[in-house]
Amino acid sequence: MIAIVTLALVMHSAFDRDSCVTQFPHRAPHSAKQYFNKFDPIFLNVASARNLDPKLLKSIAWCETRLDPCSVSPVGARGIMQFMPGTFDLVSKAAQAQNPFDPIDSIESAGVYVSALSNYWQGDMTAIIASYNAGPGNVSKARKRGSLVPNIPETQGYVRCVLGAYQQLQMEYNPPSALPVPTMTYQPSLRQTHLLSALFHFFLNDLSLK
Repeated sequence: MIAIVTLALVMHSAFDRDSCVTQFPHRAPHSAKQYFNKFDPIFLNVASARNLDPKLLKSIAWCETRLDPCSVSPVGARGIMQFMPGTFDLVSKAAQAQNPFDPIDSIESAGVYVSALSNYWQGDMTAIIASYNAGPGNVSKARKRGSLVPNIPETQGYVRCVLGAYQQLQMEYNPPSALPVPTMTYQPSLRQTHLLSALFHFFLNDLSLK
């Protein structure tokens, strides 16, 4: 138990990418093997706080980074859940997070965004996943044209990846006990409600996490 609490505190400490790499030396594709179950308690905590499915959050992380918490994309998206800096600045305020390379902060921030998407799309998983990649504005336009997913090859492949990973986890997932790390019970204050409103306005203008 002491080791688990120590790990939770270390993971929740703020660090930049260099110290992230020191803390989590295995990078994609090796991260998939080394970290496949490492962050499950965080996915569970975040999902439980926001009435989400932890398998969905983990599937998104798998397709984004192969669970590499120190990942930086060619366009500058950061962390296990791949936030652009400006996007993370906005989302992290609602999530009370600070560092995109901290797995807890990144997954907490993704939980805020996925929860907003889930509410907006009334739990439609395909729309939620497509919106995480292409932005809800693009998905709304596609739906008006009669398509479930925008006609963007990357987004279509992304949806297939996340749904495939989710189906695999559905067959084998055995959730662990949640780590005793600080989590936010999802009862938004007035300030957080305004931030989530601003967040959705931001994303509905055809912007995305990429």
